Amino acid sequence: MIDTSVKKHTIDKPLLLVVLTLLTMGVVMVYSASNVIALDKFGSSSHFLKQQFIRVILGFIILVFATKYDYHKYRSKTMLLVLISFIMLVIVLGLGQIKGAARWLQLGGFGIQPSEIAKLAIIFYLAAYLDKKGERIRDFQNGLLPPLIMAGAFCFMILIQPNFSTAAVLMLIVLAILFIGGMRIRHLGVMALVTIPTAIAVVILSPYRRARITTFLDPTIDAQGSGYQIKQSLISFANGGLTGTGVGQGKQKFLFLPEPFTDFIYSIIGEELGFIGAVFVLILFVIFLFRAMKIARTAPDLYGFYVGAGITVSIVVYALINAGVATGIFPTTGLPMPFISYGGSSLLFTCFTVGVLLNISTQTVSKEEALKRTTKEKMSNSFTMNFNVDDTTQQTIIPAEKKMNFEPVQTKRTGSRSSIVGIDLSE
Repeated sequence: MIDTSVKKHTIDKPLLLVVLTLLTMGVVMVYSASNVIALDKFGSSSHFLKQQFIRVILGFIILVFATKYDYHKYRSKTMLLVLISFIMLVIVLGLGQIKGAARWLQLGGFGIQPSEIAKLAIIFYLAAYLDKKGERIRDFQNGLLPPLIMAGAFCFMILIQPNFSTAAVLMLIVLAILFIGGMRIRHLGVMALVTIPTAIAVVILSPYRRARITTFLDPTIDAQGSGYQIKQSLISFANGGLTGTGVGQGKQKFLFLPEPFTDFIYSIIGEELGFIGAVFVLILFVIFLFRAMKIARTAPDLYGFYVGAGITVSIVVYALINAGVATGIFPTTGLPMPFISYGGSSLLFTCFTVGVLLNISTQTVSKEEALKRTTKEKMSNSFTMNFNVDDTTQQTIIPAEKKMNFEPVQTKRTGSRSSIVGIDLSE
């Protein structure tokens, strides 16, 4: 149920400013990184610049629309979105072959990556599920197992495209959201014992994945083959030094570094803007993390909290992995740098999720009020269970002047660890 007592206010301007800065930097760096390839392939150095500029404008329009659309309304459409995204994952296996992998659907000349829709669907699904189940998520069979089955089905469909990195990151996002929602530590440990050996087996049984791991551990083993990308990426950072060679002055984009304006655009940033520019990008994402989590923590209800937290985790994880791949911390994955990498569906869906965050920010409340609020639905949730509110009767918002001492409930069945929601909101 939507709480109509929440007063609307302005959007989170610092978050919007960070996003606009990243988008602007993305347009500039896409042009700088792609002009040589664009001139060679299409006879125009601005070919990719024009496409990226159009997509940024379209993404901003989507962002504005999502900002004005009440995020509560997505809840009733969650299962429809889940169904559509799963169907698209099935369809793409037969129709979406690009570079040997079934990852894209072409609709009217525009490529859509169903895994992006699946990621969004899973976030909305988990938010609604956790709000409904609450503390019962700590029970494996009746609480935790259903979302794991749902997430596992989606990850499997993405894995067989094949797209191991996206499937692995999606499962990581799922586990992070479930942990935030109160998943038991021991259940997380069991999941790790199951997923890590499975992931290792998938890597070992695939020659090209095995080669990626081998060259990640020692790029010199196959410097002209599977280790070529990371070798050239590290050369980019070495060329850049502290202050960089200057925008447009980098050498690695001259057909040395593969995918310089997509997967490895962070390497071009390191070369042309130097260590200072590369760190500046990471600082922007750190600011994004703190602003977005502040929005989530002060959302007017648990659903908003989980949606905001899920979106934040997904964007920040992608950014960290992309930067980690470019600097040799992680094996190559093919994941884009949010807001900056050249892209279509990835950029548009990321802009949409930022719009959802900004809409939540227009309805946020103080930490104290967020602590006192309960959902008006007659169902158990983490908020009511953790703060000793009897969810068998309909609750009203506690007046601000009445100071209550809220203590997390510890029961014999649930153990000693209370939901992280309770810990965060009580700070």
